[in-house]
Amino acid sequence: MINSVLPYWDQNIDLDIAPWVPYGKDYSPVTVNRLYNPLLGSLAGLALEMKSEFLYLRSFQSGNVGTMARQNMIDPGRNGGLELGFTMVFSYSEMLEHSVLPLLHQYPGLMAGLTLCDIWSDNVLVDECKVLLLVNEDPFFNEAAFIESLYKSFQALSGRESSNLSFFAEKFGYRRFSISYETDNLTQMRITQALFDIELDATKDVLGPVPELKIPLLPSIG
Repeated sequence: MINSVLPYWDQNIDLDIAPWVPYGKDYSPVTVNRLYNPLLGSLAGLALEMKSEFLYLRSFQSGNVGTMARQNMIDPGRNGGLELGFTMVFSYSEMLEHSVLPLLHQYPGLMAGLTLCDIWSDNVLVDECKVLLLVNEDPFFNEAAFIESLYKSFQALSGRESSNLSFFAEKFGYRRFSISYETDNLTQMRITQALFDIELDATKDVLGPVPELKIPLLPSIG
């Protein structure tokens, strides 16, 4: 059982991806980030070693980039919008959480929490995943130094200087789960969700509500 240390954000987030992004089977989940800079590509590779995945980065300095925003790296002319603050999103893993915790003391103003991310393509929900969301409201947050520190933290916790998994992920295709509407038993899904809600309410009655962080009103969070 995973015991999370970080609190939950007070709301879920949505992520809209371009229709042509290969979500189900991706042959460039790491190298596409090298189009922005080599360090981001290396970070994305080590994220796989952390049993996680780097999804996207939005900031005043970088705009909107990352594995799920590859259109802005392939065609930099698209990356012209003004983003305030700093937002970085990874799919959740326990190893990832432990690698982030020490950095919260090192970078004042940096906040980290867990939430659910709905991933949409052409107004169709293709997936829902648990994510770790990093936020700093300062538009001049030193993101280059932070990414370097996060990369070193990944190296220390994974015990690797660079990623081996990224080679196999890109050679054979990195598979992500996606919702299969045709085979879903909707009645069973509703029963399962109802039982989960009852269990969650009962747990809160005993332990109290899960601590929540309020997501700042940043344009970078849709």
